[in-house]
Amino acid sequence: MAQNSVEQYVNDIPEEFADIKSEWMQLLMQLGYVACGQGKPSLAMTIFGGIAAVRPNSELPLIGYAFALINSGRLRDACAILAEKASKINPNNQLIKAVAAMAFRMAGQTSASDMLIKEVIDDGTDPEAIAFAENLKNENFKFLKSKGR
Repeated sequence: MAQNSVEQYVNDIPEEFADIKSEWMQLLMQLGYVACGQGKPSLAMTIFGGIAAVRPNSELPLIGYAFALINSGRLRDACAILAEKASKINPNNQLIKAVAAMAFRMAGQTSASDMLIKEVIDDGTDPEAIAFAENLKNENFKFLKSKGR
C-alpha cells in the first residue's frame, strides 16, 4: 500500500469526526469484512482506510485492510501493511501474525507461514488467533490455485 493511501486523510479529518462513537467504528469494521466476503476488496479497502484515518492508533482497521489486500491477490502488500504498520501499533496482537501467516501460505511460502503459526500457538494469549493459526496449519489453498488465483 502506498504510504499516502491511508495516511493522506488523517490530517484532513474535520474535528467533529474525531470523536466518532466506537459502536459506529465496529459497524464500519463489520461492513468492511462483509465487503471482503462479497468479493469487493476495493470497497473494503476504502472502508478500512477510512477507519484507519479516524483511528490512526488502532491496528484493527489495518488488519481488515490486509484482508482486503489478500482478497485482491496483493499478498505482498498485505504482509507489508501487517509488518510495517499494524505490528508497530500493537506488537502484541497475535492476529496480525496469524493473518500474515495466511498471506505467506497463500503465496506458497510455507516455511514463513509455519514460523508465524508456531509463534501464535506458542504465545498462547489469544484463543481466536490460535484457532485461526491452527486451521491454517494444514491449509494449502489448492482451491485457489485450481481457479488460477
